[in-house]
Amino acid sequence: MRPSGLRRLSFGLLMVYVAILAINSGGLGILIPDLISRLDEAAKVGNLAIVSTVGFLANVFAQPIAGALSDATRSRFGRRTPWMVGGGLAAAGFMIGLPMAGSVVTVALVWLAVQLGVNALQAAATALVPDRFPPAKRGGVSGMVGLGITIGNAVGAIVAGTFAAQGALPYLVLALLMVVVVGSFVLVNRDAPSLGSAPAVERVPFSLKAFLKGFWVSPRRHPDFAWAFASRFLMVIGFYGAQTYGLYILRDYVGLSDTESTAVAAQIGVVLLVGVLLSALASGWLSDKVGRRKPFIVWSSAVMAVALAVPLFVPTVTGVMIYSLLLGLGFGTYISIDLALMTEVLPAKAAGARSTAGRDLAVLGLATTLPQALSPSIAAALVGLTGGYPVVFVSGIVFVIVGAIAVLPIKSVR
Repeated sequence: MRPSGLRRLSFGLLMVYVAILAINSGGLGILIPDLISRLDEAAKVGNLAIVSTVGFLANVFAQPIAGALSDATRSRFGRRTPWMVGGGLAAAGFMIGLPMAGSVVTVALVWLAVQLGVNALQAAATALVPDRFPPAKRGGVSGMVGLGITIGNAVGAIVAGTFAAQGALPYLVLALLMVVVVGSFVLVNRDAPSLGSAPAVERVPFSLKAFLKGFWVSPRRHPDFAWAFASRFLMVIGFYGAQTYGLYILRDYVGLSDTESTAVAAQIGVVLLVGVLLSALASGWLSDKVGRRKPFIVWSSAVMAVALAVPLFVPTVTGVMIYSLLLGLGFGTYISIDLALMTEVLPAKAAGARSTAGRDLAVLGLATTLPQALSPSIAAALVGLTGGYPVVFVSGIVFVIVGAIAVLPIKSVR
Protein backbone atom coordinates (compact mmCIF):
# COMPACT_ATOMS: atom_id res chain seq x y z
CA MET A 1 0.00 0.00 0.00
CA ARG A 2 1.24 3.50 -0.84
CA PRO A 3 2.25 5.89 1.99
CA SER A 4 -0.80 8.08 1.28
CA GLY A 5 -3.03 5.02 1.64
CA LEU A 6 -1.39 4.04 4.93
CA ARG A 7 -1.87 7.57 6.27
CA ARG A 8 -5.53 7.54 5.27
CA LEU A 9 -6.01 4.13 6.86
CA SER A 10 -4.22 5.25 10.05
CA PHE A 11 -6.50 8.27 10.36
CA GLY A 12 -9.52 6.07 9.68
CA LEU A 13 -8.53 3.69 12.47
CA LEU A 14 -8.04 6.67 14.76
CA MET A 15 -11.65 7.73 14.09
CA VAL A 16 -12.98 4.17 14.54
CA TYR A 17 -11.39 4.04 17.98
CA VAL A 18 -12.79 7.48 18.77
CA ALA A 19 -16.28 6.10 18.12
CA ILE A 20 -15.65 2.90 20.10
CA LEU A 21 -14.19 4.64 23.14
CA ALA A 22 -16.74 7.45 23.07
CA ILE A 23 -19.49 4.88 23.59
CA ASN A 24 -17.48 2.97 26.19
CA SER A 25 -16.29 5.95 28.21
CA GLY A 26 -19.48 7.97 27.92
CA GLY A 27 -21.59 4.94 28.72
CA LEU A 28 -19.63 3.23 31.45
CA GLY A 29 -17.98 6.37 32.82
CA ILE A 30 -21.03 8.63 33.21
CA LEU A 31 -24.34 7.54 31.66
CA ILE A 32 -24.61 4.06 33.18
CA PRO A 33 -23.38 5.10 36.67
CA ASP A 34 -25.93 7.94 36.55
CA LEU A 35 -28.72 5.56 35.46
CA ILE A 36 -27.82 3.07 38.17
CA SER A 37 -27.55 5.76 40.82
CA ARG A 38 -31.08 6.98 39.99
CA LEU A 39 -32.42 3.42 40.10
CA ASP A 40 -30.90 2.54 43.50
CA GLU A 41 -28.59 5.05 45.20
CA ALA A 42 -27.82 2.84 48.20
CA ALA A 43 -26.59 -0.11 46.13
CA LYS A 44 -24.95 1.82 43.28
CA VAL A 45 -21.36 0.59 43.81
CA GLY A 46 -22.30 -3.07 43.76
CA ASN A 47 -24.81 -2.65 40.94
CA LEU A 48 -22.26 -0.83 38.77
CA ALA A 49 -19.82 -3.68 39.37
CA ILE A 50 -22.49 -6.15 38.20
CA VAL A 51 -23.30 -4.23 35.01
CA SER A 52 -19.63 -3.64 34.21
CA THR A 53 -18.71 -7.25 34.79
CA VAL A 54 -21.57 -8.59 32.64
CA GLY A 55 -20.51 -6.35 29.76
CA PHE A 56 -16.82 -7.12 30.03
CA LEU A 57 -17.33 -10.87 30.40
CA ALA A 58 -19.21 -10.77 27.10
CA ASN A 59 -16.13 -9.16 25.60
CA VAL A 60 -14.09 -12.18 26.64
CA PHE A 61 -16.03 -14.30 24.16
CA ALA A 62 -17.16 -11.77 21.56
CA GLN A 63 -13.80 -10.40 20.50
CA PRO A 64 -11.95 -13.72 19.96
CA ILE A 65 -14.96 -15.23 18.17
CA ALA A 66 -15.37 -12.19 15.92
CA GLY A 67 -11.63 -12.13 15.25
CA ALA A 68 -11.55 -15.81 14.28
CA LEU A 69 -14.68 -15.53 12.14
CA SER A 70 -13.36 -12.46 10.36
CA ASP A 71 -10.18 -14.43 9.53
CA ALA A 72 -12.39 -17.03 7.83
CA THR A 73 -14.92 -14.68 6.22
CA ARG A 74 -15.23 -14.69 2.44
CA SER A 75 -17.18 -11.86 0.84
CA ARG A 76 -16.95 -9.36 -1.98
CA PHE A 77 -16.44 -6.72 0.73
CA GLY A 78 -13.44 -8.49 2.28
CA ARG A 79 -12.87 -10.23 5.60
CA ARG A 80 -13.07 -7.33 8.04
CA THR A 81 -15.72 -4.99 6.58
CA PRO A 82 -18.82 -7.16 7.32
CA TRP A 83 -17.85 -7.42 10.97
CA MET A 84 -17.08 -3.71 11.26
CA VAL A 85 -20.41 -2.71 9.74
CA GLY A 86 -22.47 -5.27 11.62
CA GLY A 87 -20.77 -4.52 14.94
CA GLY A 88 -21.08 -0.76 14.52
CA LEU A 89 -24.79 -0.92 13.69
CA ALA A 90 -25.52 -3.25 16.62
CA ALA A 91 -23.63 -1.04 19.09
CA ALA A 92 -25.37 2.12 17.87
CA GLY A 93 -28.83 0.57 17.85
CA PHE A 94 -28.69 -0.79 21.38
CA MET A 95 -27.04 2.40 22.66
CA ILE A 96 -30.16 4.30 21.62
CA GLY A 97 -32.26 1.87 23.67
CA LEU A 98 -30.15 2.15 26.84
CA PRO A 99 -31.95 5.15 28.46
CA MET A 100 -35.25 3.21 28.22
CA ALA A 101 -33.96 0.58 30.67
CA GLY A 102 -36.02 0.60 33.85
CA SER A 103 -34.06 -1.80 36.04
CA VAL A 104 -30.47 -2.79 36.77
CA VAL A 105 -31.05 -6.13 35.00
CA THR A 106 -32.31 -4.38 31.86
CA VAL A 107 -29.38 -1.95 31.91
CA ALA A 108 -27.00 -4.91 32.13
CA LEU A 109 -28.65 -6.76 29.24
CA VAL A 110 -28.75 -3.75 26.90
CA TRP A 111 -25.16 -2.83 27.74
CA LEU A 112 -24.23 -6.44 27.05
CA ALA A 113 -25.68 -6.10 23.54
CA VAL A 114 -23.81 -2.82 23.00
CA GLN A 115 -20.56 -4.50 24.00
CA LEU A 116 -21.11 -7.45 21.67
CA GLY A 117 -21.35 -5.01 18.77
CA VAL A 118 -18.39 -2.93 19.90
CA ASN A 119 -16.18 -5.99 20.22
CA ALA A 120 -17.08 -7.37 16.81
CA LEU A 121 -16.10 -4.00 15.36
CA GLN A 122 -12.90 -3.73 17.39
CA ALA A 123 -11.71 -7.26 16.58
CA ALA A 124 -12.00 -6.61 12.85
CA ALA A 125 -10.47 -3.12 13.03
CA THR A 126 -7.47 -4.25 15.09
CA ALA A 127 -6.72 -7.07 12.65
CA LEU A 128 -6.27 -4.49 9.88
CA VAL A 129 -2.95 -3.44 11.46
CA PRO A 130 -1.03 -6.70 10.76
CA ASP A 131 -3.12 -7.13 7.58
CA ARG A 132 -1.94 -3.92 5.94
CA PHE A 133 0.95 -2.33 7.83
CA PRO A 134 4.58 -3.55 7.64
CA PRO A 135 6.26 -3.96 11.07
CA ALA A 136 8.36 -0.81 10.61
CA LYS A 137 5.20 1.31 10.32
CA ARG A 138 3.22 -0.16 13.20
CA GLY A 139 4.53 2.18 15.88
CA GLY A 140 3.03 5.10 13.99
CA VAL A 141 -0.38 3.48 13.50
CA SER A 142 -0.28 2.29 17.11
CA GLY A 143 0.21 5.92 18.10
CA MET A 144 -2.78 6.93 15.97
CA VAL A 145 -4.92 4.20 17.54
CA GLY A 146 -3.76 5.29 20.98
CA LEU A 147 -4.65 8.87 20.14
CA GLY A 148 -8.06 7.71 18.94
CA ILE A 149 -8.62 5.83 22.19
CA THR A 150 -7.93 8.92 24.25
CA ILE A 151 -9.84 11.33 22.02
CA GLY A 152 -12.73 8.86 22.24
CA ASN A 153 -12.47 8.79 26.03
CA ALA A 154 -12.59 12.60 26.03
CA VAL A 155 -15.43 12.83 23.50
CA GLY A 156 -17.50 10.32 25.46
CA ALA A 157 -16.92 12.18 28.73
CA ILE A 158 -17.71 15.56 27.16
CA VAL A 159 -20.89 14.40 25.41
CA ALA A 160 -22.17 12.40 28.39
CA GLY A 161 -21.13 14.98 30.99
CA THR A 162 -22.55 17.94 29.07
CA PHE A 163 -25.87 16.38 28.07
CA ALA A 164 -26.45 13.92 30.93
CA ALA A 165 -29.56 15.83 32.03
CA GLN A 166 -30.98 15.94 28.48
CA GLY A 167 -32.63 12.54 28.46
CA ALA A 168 -31.81 10.45 25.39
CA LEU A 169 -29.72 13.13 23.65
CA PRO A 170 -26.21 11.93 24.67
CA TYR A 171 -27.10 8.34 23.68
CA LEU A 172 -28.30 9.51 20.25
CA VAL A 173 -25.17 11.61 19.69
CA LEU A 174 -22.83 8.71 20.54
CA ALA A 175 -24.82 6.29 18.35
CA LEU A 176 -24.79 8.71 15.41
CA LEU A 177 -21.04 9.19 15.76
CA MET A 178 -20.56 5.41 15.54
CA VAL A 179 -22.68 5.05 12.38
CA VAL A 180 -21.06 7.98 10.58
CA VAL A 181 -17.48 6.96 11.43
CA VAL A 182 -17.80 3.28 10.55
CA GLY A 183 -19.76 4.01 7.38
CA SER A 184 -17.15 6.53 6.22
CA PHE A 185 -14.28 4.18 7.09
CA VAL A 186 -15.48 1.21 5.05
CA LEU A 187 -16.25 3.43 2.05
CA VAL A 188 -12.88 5.22 2.05
CA ASN A 189 -10.67 2.27 3.12
CA ARG A 190 -12.09 -0.58 1.11
CA ASP A 191 -11.05 -4.08 2.15
CA ALA A 192 -9.63 -6.48 -0.44
CA PRO A 193 -12.33 -8.88 -1.70
CA SER A 194 -11.93 -12.35 -0.22
CA LEU A 195 -14.42 -14.07 -2.52
CA GLY A 196 -13.85 -15.22 -6.09
CA SER A 197 -11.73 -17.49 -8.18
CA ALA A 198 -8.54 -15.77 -7.04
CA PRO A 199 -9.13 -14.23 -3.61
CA ALA A 200 -6.76 -11.44 -2.66
CA VAL A 201 -6.18 -12.84 0.82
CA GLU A 202 -5.64 -16.28 2.22
CA ARG A 203 -8.77 -17.84 3.64
CA VAL A 204 -8.62 -19.85 6.83
CA PRO A 205 -11.76 -22.00 7.27
CA PHE A 206 -13.37 -21.62 10.68
CA SER A 207 -13.07 -24.75 12.82
CA LEU A 208 -14.61 -24.90 16.29
CA LYS A 209 -11.95 -27.34 17.47
CA ALA A 210 -9.12 -25.18 16.12
CA PHE A 211 -10.76 -22.06 17.50
CA LEU A 212 -11.07 -23.46 21.01
CA LYS A 213 -7.52 -24.78 20.82
CA GLY A 214 -6.39 -21.33 19.70
CA PHE A 215 -7.38 -19.88 23.08
CA TRP A 216 -4.38 -21.66 24.56
CA VAL A 217 -1.01 -20.28 23.60
CA SER A 218 1.77 -22.25 25.25
CA PRO A 219 3.94 -19.97 27.43
CA ARG A 220 6.79 -22.42 26.88
CA ARG A 221 6.62 -22.25 23.08
CA HIS A 222 5.68 -18.55 22.93
CA PRO A 223 7.07 -16.89 26.08
CA ASP A 224 7.07 -13.41 24.55
CA PHE A 225 3.36 -13.70 23.83
CA ALA A 226 2.76 -14.81 27.44
CA TRP A 227 4.78 -11.93 28.89
CA ALA A 228 3.01 -9.43 26.64
CA PHE A 229 -0.34 -10.84 27.76
CA ALA A 230 0.64 -10.56 31.44
CA SER A 231 1.95 -7.02 31.01
CA ARG A 232 -1.18 -5.74 29.32
CA PHE A 233 -3.42 -7.56 31.83
CA LEU A 234 -1.72 -5.88 34.78
CA MET A 235 -1.51 -2.43 33.20
CA VAL A 236 -5.19 -2.44 32.26
CA ILE A 237 -6.43 -3.69 35.61
CA GLY A 238 -4.40 -0.94 37.28
CA PHE A 239 -5.79 1.74 35.00
CA TYR A 240 -9.47 0.83 35.00
CA GLY A 241 -10.11 0.42 38.73
CA ALA A 242 -10.19 4.17 39.37
CA GLN A 243 -11.63 5.00 35.94
CA THR A 244 -14.70 2.78 36.40
CA TYR A 245 -15.67 4.56 39.61
CA GLY A 246 -14.61 8.03 38.46
CA LEU A 247 -18.06 9.59 38.84
CA TYR A 248 -18.58 8.12 42.30
CA ILE A 249 -15.07 9.22 43.34
CA LEU A 250 -15.99 12.80 42.43
CA ARG A 251 -19.20 12.54 44.44
CA ASP A 252 -18.19 10.48 47.47
CA TYR A 253 -14.41 11.09 47.76
CA VAL A 254 -13.99 14.66 46.47
CA GLY A 255 -17.43 15.72 47.71
CA LEU A 256 -19.13 17.18 44.64
CA SER A 257 -22.85 17.25 43.99
CA ASP A 258 -24.43 15.16 41.23
CA THR A 259 -24.63 18.15 38.87
CA GLU A 260 -21.10 19.34 39.67
CA SER A 261 -19.65 15.84 39.26
CA THR A 262 -21.00 15.35 35.73
CA ALA A 263 -19.67 18.77 34.69
CA VAL A 264 -16.23 18.06 36.20
CA ALA A 265 -16.21 14.62 34.55
CA ALA A 266 -16.51 16.37 31.18
CA GLN A 267 -13.60 18.68 32.09
CA ILE A 268 -11.52 15.69 33.14
CA GLY A 269 -12.05 14.21 29.71
CA VAL A 270 -10.55 17.33 28.12
CA VAL A 271 -7.57 17.37 30.50
CA LEU A 272 -6.93 13.67 29.87
CA LEU A 273 -7.03 14.36 26.14
CA VAL A 274 -4.45 17.13 26.45
CA GLY A 275 -2.10 14.77 28.28
CA VAL A 276 -2.42 12.11 25.62
CA LEU A 277 -2.03 14.59 22.76
CA LEU A 278 1.29 15.63 24.27
CA SER A 279 2.60 12.07 24.39
CA ALA A 280 0.84 9.57 22.10
CA LEU A 281 1.87 10.59 18.60
CA ALA A 282 5.36 11.63 19.65
CA SER A 283 5.91 8.35 21.49
CA GLY A 284 4.73 6.19 18.58
CA TRP A 285 6.90 8.08 16.08
CA LEU A 286 9.93 8.08 18.38
CA SER A 287 9.52 4.35 19.08
CA ASP A 288 9.66 3.60 15.34
CA LYS A 289 12.62 5.95 14.97
CA VAL A 290 14.78 4.35 17.67
CA GLY A 291 13.43 0.84 17.08
CA ARG A 292 12.57 0.26 20.74
CA ARG A 293 9.28 -0.44 22.56
CA LYS A 294 10.00 -1.60 26.10
CA PRO A 295 11.58 1.59 27.51
CA PHE A 296 8.42 3.49 26.57
CA ILE A 297 6.24 0.98 28.44
CA VAL A 298 8.39 1.34 31.56
CA TRP A 299 8.26 5.14 31.35
CA SER A 300 4.48 5.14 30.91
CA SER A 301 4.09 2.95 34.00
CA ALA A 302 6.16 5.32 36.11
CA VAL A 303 4.10 8.33 35.03
CA MET A 304 0.79 6.53 35.65
CA ALA A 305 1.97 5.45 39.11
CA VAL A 306 2.73 9.07 40.01
CA ALA A 307 -0.66 10.12 38.61
CA LEU A 308 -2.53 7.56 40.71
CA ALA A 309 -0.73 8.81 43.83
CA VAL A 310 -1.88 12.44 43.43
CA PRO A 311 -5.52 12.02 44.63
CA LEU A 312 -4.25 10.24 47.74
CA PHE A 313 -2.57 13.46 48.87
CA VAL A 314 -4.73 16.06 47.12
CA PRO A 315 -8.37 14.83 47.23
CA THR A 316 -9.75 17.95 45.54
CA VAL A 317 -10.87 18.98 42.07
CA THR A 318 -7.39 20.42 41.48
CA GLY A 319 -5.79 17.14 42.53
CA VAL A 320 -8.09 15.18 40.23
CA MET A 321 -7.18 17.48 37.33
CA ILE A 322 -3.45 16.98 37.95
CA TYR A 323 -4.05 13.25 38.21
CA SER A 324 -5.93 13.29 34.88
CA LEU A 325 -3.20 15.24 33.06
CA LEU A 326 -0.43 12.93 34.30
CA LEU A 327 -2.53 9.84 33.63
CA GLY A 328 -3.06 11.11 30.09
CA LEU A 329 0.68 11.57 29.60
CA GLY A 330 1.45 8.07 30.88
CA PHE A 331 -1.44 6.26 29.25
CA GLY A 332 -0.88 8.09 25.98
CA THR A 333 2.66 6.74 25.83
CA TYR A 334 1.49 3.24 26.76
CA ILE A 335 -1.30 2.91 24.21
CA SER A 336 0.85 4.43 21.46
CA ILE A 337 3.37 1.59 21.90
CA ASP A 338 1.27 -1.31 23.14
CA LEU A 339 -0.43 -2.28 19.87
CA ALA A 340 2.87 -2.17 17.95
CA LEU A 341 4.49 -4.41 20.58
CA MET A 342 1.55 -6.84 20.50
CA THR A 343 1.70 -7.28 16.72
CA GLU A 344 5.37 -8.25 17.03
CA VAL A 345 4.83 -11.14 19.48
CA LEU A 346 1.97 -12.93 17.70
CA PRO A 347 2.34 -16.73 17.36
CA ALA A 348 1.27 -16.35 13.72
CA LYS A 349 4.22 -14.02 13.14
CA ALA A 350 6.60 -16.55 14.68
CA ALA A 351 5.23 -19.21 12.34
CA GLY A 352 5.56 -16.95 9.31
CA ALA A 353 1.79 -16.65 8.81
CA ARG A 354 -0.56 -13.71 8.86
CA SER A 355 -3.92 -15.36 8.30
CA THR A 356 -4.77 -15.85 11.99
CA ALA A 357 -3.88 -12.32 13.07
CA GLY A 358 -7.51 -11.52 13.86
CA ARG A 359 -7.78 -14.46 16.23
CA ASP A 360 -4.35 -13.97 17.82
CA LEU A 361 -4.88 -10.26 18.43
CA ALA A 362 -8.32 -11.04 19.83
CA VAL A 363 -6.79 -13.59 22.22
CA LEU A 364 -4.33 -10.90 23.29
CA GLY A 365 -7.38 -8.68 23.63
CA LEU A 366 -8.44 -10.92 26.50
CA ALA A 367 -5.61 -9.25 28.40
CA THR A 368 -7.72 -6.10 28.11
CA THR A 369 -11.22 -7.47 28.51
CA LEU A 370 -10.53 -9.86 31.39
CA PRO A 371 -9.06 -7.18 33.69
CA GLN A 372 -11.83 -4.81 32.63
CA ALA A 373 -14.28 -7.49 33.73
CA LEU A 374 -12.46 -8.09 36.99
CA SER A 375 -11.46 -4.56 38.00
CA PRO A 376 -14.96 -3.23 38.91
CA SER A 377 -15.59 -6.19 41.22
CA ILE A 378 -12.11 -5.98 42.72
CA ALA A 379 -12.49 -2.23 43.26
CA ALA A 380 -15.98 -2.64 44.74
CA ALA A 381 -14.70 -5.31 47.14
CA LEU A 382 -11.75 -3.15 48.19
CA VAL A 383 -13.99 -0.11 48.71
CA GLY A 384 -16.39 -2.26 50.73
CA LEU A 385 -13.61 -3.67 52.91
CA THR A 386 -11.88 -0.35 53.57
CA GLY A 387 -14.86 1.98 53.44
CA GLY A 388 -13.26 4.40 50.97
CA TYR A 389 -11.69 4.98 47.57
CA PRO A 390 -7.97 5.54 48.42
CA VAL A 391 -7.33 1.78 48.19
CA VAL A 392 -8.38 1.90 44.52
CA PHE A 393 -5.52 4.30 43.76
CA VAL A 394 -3.00 2.32 45.81
CA SER A 395 -3.86 -0.96 44.10
CA GLY A 396 -3.66 0.80 40.73
CA ILE A 397 -0.10 1.91 41.47
CA VAL A 398 0.93 -1.65 42.31
CA PHE A 399 -0.61 -3.12 39.17
CA VAL A 400 0.89 -0.64 36.67
CA ILE A 401 4.37 -1.04 38.17
CA VAL A 402 4.22 -4.84 38.06
CA GLY A 403 2.81 -4.59 34.52
CA ALA A 404 5.88 -2.69 33.37
CA ILE A 405 8.18 -5.24 35.01
CA ALA A 406 6.39 -8.04 33.09
CA VAL A 407 7.39 -6.53 29.73
CA LEU A 408 11.12 -6.69 30.47
CA PRO A 409 11.63 -10.45 29.77
CA ILE A 410 10.25 -10.14 26.21
CA LYS A 411 13.16 -11.03 23.88
CA SER A 412 11.77 -10.48 20.37
CA VAL A 413 11.08 -6.78 21.04
CA ARG A 414 13.64 -4.29 22.26
